[in-house]
Amino acid sequence: MSTTTATPTRVLDLVLIGDGEDIAALTAIARQTGALVFRSAPTATNDGRQRVTLRLHLHHR
Repeated sequence: MSTTTATPTRVLDLVLIGDGEDIAALTAIARQTGALVFRSAPTATNDGRQRVTLRLHLHHR
């Protein structure tokens, strides 16, 4: 019987504050790499920027 070891994962909660275009670009990168697990709805800050939380699974090799 052979066993396999699962690849260890690390969860990272990343808070992004910026304009919608920058947040959209970083969200797309995380989604394309397969790391994106969760994206919060944007909330406005006092200076007109948006705040979004991304939860990422980082796979170590």
